[in-house]
Amino acid sequence: MRIFIWITLLLFMSLPLFAQQNEKAELEKRKRQTLQEIELLNRQYNEIKKGKKVSLGQLAVIQKKIELRNNVIANINSQISVIERSINKSYREMRILQKDLDTLRKNYAKNVVYAYKNRSNYDFLNFLFSSTNFNDAIRRIAYMRAYRSYRAQQLEAIRKTETLYKEKIVQLTNNKKEKSAVLVDQTNEMGELLKDKKEQDEVVNKFKTREKELNQLLAAKKKQAQQLQASITSIVNREIAAAKKEAEARAKAEKERMRKEKEEADRIAKANAKNNPTAPVVKTNPVVKKEEPVKKQESYLEYNKEDLALGNSFESSKGRLLFPVDNGYVSVPYGSYTIPGTQLKGYQEFITIASPVGTPVKAVFDGEVASVTDVGGALTIAIRHGKYFTFYSNLTSVAVSKGANVKAGQVLGRVGTDLEGEGSIEFILTRETTNLNPSGWLRGR
Repeated sequence: MRIFIWITLLLFMSLPLFAQQNEKAELEKRKRQTLQEIELLNRQYNEIKKGKKVSLGQLAVIQKKIELRNNVIANINSQISVIERSINKSYREMRILQKDLDTLRKNYAKNVVYAYKNRSNYDFLNFLFSSTNFNDAIRRIAYMRAYRSYRAQQLEAIRKTETLYKEKIVQLTNNKKEKSAVLVDQTNEMGELLKDKKEQDEVVNKFKTREKELNQLLAAKKKQAQQLQASITSIVNREIAAAKKEAEARAKAEKERMRKEKEEADRIAKANAKNNPTAPVVKTNPVVKKEEPVKKQESYLEYNKEDLALGNSFESSKGRLLFPVDNGYVSVPYGSYTIPGTQLKGYQEFITIASPVGTPVKAVFDGEVASVTDVGGALTIAIRHGKYFTFYSNLTSVAVSKGANVKAGQVLGRVGTDLEGEGSIEFILTRETTNLNPSGWLRGR
């Protein structure tokens, strides 16, 4: 029984290996995906570098590359930690297996020597016929069978332990080779990171000589942002006014319907009294339906139950909304930002997403197209999701029209060129007229 338990424990020792393999596979998958993103950025960066001057877009690409490169290095460090844990675990298990193997061999040797010394049939028969009664003889026969079975189990345990020990040696050797390969990757990525940082420093130094020009660029961006915000406010207010008008029309129609029903009831009552004048007139108090206290409408944009459901669904999808483009990244964040190497600062209540010109722009969630407008020469699409709105600005073309219902992932248009001649869009999220930071609502690509 003890041999069986011991073998079971040995087999159980191998179970964590599967968890480690899954962890390593997941880390390798993430590293591969990040390296693919870096490769896409390198292509985009090479296109941007063809320009005569360094640009904010060029700096944004480098910074994104540095961020991703740090992610790769962190991923590699995690891989090294997993491998080292596996190596240490293998050493511990090998020591345990070696100790148990020595004990099993020693005990088996004692049993073999004992069996050799008592190998004659006379000893066996003497042990059997020395029984005091029949039941005692049966027990002695069972004991001899169990003893033979125990020796066979000992031999099987030794064989399995030797196999496990050899497997651990192979696993340890493979882990050491894997660690060496990962360390080489780590060295290479650290070298690439240093190159990216050096290139970033060169771009920042060039910005110092362009501070006046960059200041003019920021002023132009600020003016463009103000025009965009004014357009957003106008669109949302128009939608609110339309929803309010519709709600008031419905309330008026309901009031008129109730008035007509009352007039009809009065007419029928008078006709009945005229046709039967002898009938006693019974004065009754009209049954007045107790009205429910009217709940204050939070938003006219959610007057309809469909709009209310859509708004709630949008809100519950926070952090899981689709990213507007498949090939892009946030180049300018929501809120305040500073241009490295200068004293220049900017502020915007949206995010700028850099992406190659012509890249398809997709809806982040189901909704209705509230507007397709031209804001300062940039095509802008507004989509309403109940009381929430998403805006996609700086498009070079559009594929939808006002009033159309769109689904998440549906192509709305394509990325246009910004003031520096590079591909980007502005993505804006509002709750009615209040701007929200989209970064906490969008999921990664």
